[in-house]
Amino acid sequence: MLKGSRKTLQWNSNAREAFQRLKQAFTSAPVLQHPDSNRPFVVEVDAADTGVGAVLSQWSGEPLALQPCAYYSKKLTPAEQNYGIGDRELLAIKQALEEWRHWLEGAKHPFQVITDHKNLQYLRNAKRLHARQARWSMFVTRFRFHITYQPKHKNLKANALSRLHSTDPVDESPERILPPSVFLAPIIWELDDQIRHATLEEAAPPGGPAGQMYVPTHLRLPLLDSAHTSLGSGHPGSRRTLSLLRQRYWWPNMAKEVAR
Repeated sequence: MLKGSRKTLQWNSNAREAFQRLKQAFTSAPVLQHPDSNRPFVVEVDAADTGVGAVLSQWSGEPLALQPCAYYSKKLTPAEQNYGIGDRELLAIKQALEEWRHWLEGAKHPFQVITDHKNLQYLRNAKRLHARQARWSMFVTRFRFHITYQPKHKNLKANALSRLHSTDPVDESPERILPPSVFLAPIIWELDDQIRHATLEEAAPPGGPAGQMYVPTHLRLPLLDSAHTSLGSGHPGSRRTLSLLRQRYWWPNMAKEVAR
């Protein structure tokens, strides 16, 4: 279109066609759309050797399509680059939830997390929880979501964002990773509505801790069963179970009942 730095713009059929394509690109997907709190969210995540990436999207439009609301990419610290691929994928989820917490925490609908690391679907089979993973679990208990596996060749957006910080090929073989307590919230969240309704009949005793949900008597055992089931046969012990539950719930003599 421009023939040299001092030439004028040649406005011809090619220029008009290019301008129309540019306008179309700026006014249609994948241009970012504003999040709609009435629609469920989708979070696509990926982790590479040196970075993580994520996309926040919602289904909308005619025909219905997944439209991006926000992108996220961050370079890993030297310490984070030493994590196993499983921990890096979980770190990507944690950082995405932190980035979009104002949309995802307390969202009207449970949201979907899409990852290309298949082992994340089988958290119930894991047996141990180390200190860093325990800290992450305390954060993600604030959110309602489920994890869906998607092969890497279909997880292209998050995959590209995670590789902005590296040009080297990445080997990401599956490995054994976290126990399900990291994602305790999605498993036991189903009881929350029952607990809220039950407190209408059995009110919380005075003097309870602020910000925690009182659990009426008849729902304590189901809650403990859900927690222990999610932790699997090798759960990390009553102290850590108590610590995880206390992030959200309370009742008198809670420690004694968890220990039993």
